[in-house]
Amino acid sequence: MNIPLTILLALLCNLITIANNEISETLEDGKLSELSGDYTSAINHYKKAIQLDDNNYYAHLFLGNVYHIQNKYVKSLTQYNAAILIDKNRAAAYFYRGNLQIDLGSSFGAISDYNTAIKKDPNIMQYYMCRGFAYANMGDFYNAINDYSIAIQLDPKNARSYYSMGKVNGMVSDLMLACEKIIEIKNTGSIRAESVYMNFFLI
Repeated sequence: MNIPLTILLALLCNLITIANNEISETLEDGKLSELSGDYTSAINHYKKAIQLDDNNYYAHLFLGNVYHIQNKYVKSLTQYNAAILIDKNRAAAYFYRGNLQIDLGSSFGAISDYNTAIKKDPNIMQYYMCRGFAYANMGDFYNAINDYSIAIQLDPKNARSYYSMGKVNGMVSDLMLACEKIIEIKNTGSIRAESVYMNFFLI
């Protein structure tokens, strides 16, 4: 008996939908496990998602993140690289690989990855924050301050951006007091604090 092509296509679409739903549910279960601190369960879920679809970007990305949390750097790097090979146009895997490179002691490599992430998605505050940290770690305070200023413009309510800005200027060490401390120093007549205040607080 010959089955009409339209029926075969409909069956194929149904199978694809079922498979995609299973992958989505598996990834969601993995995220719930990860958020609860059950990393073994999270890894198992992400591996299952990869078995269902080895080209699933998020399965590799999420698995890489869990391995990073566990300090399994080689395994983490492998998963980030896999995600990038699947989709080179997405920023997230470059960003997380940059974070991994910071932990591996390669600020230069991290900056390269952050540059790529920012080029692909220039509106994410965290990308500039982390690149600013990498620059500061290399002693490049000019570029660090520039990145922190962009982070503040993207998210003016984020206290850590102000803290990082103040810290790289050598004026604060307490995150919770960052904004108030720079204003206090400014009021004493500090030219440097006045400059930071005018450029990065009045936005």
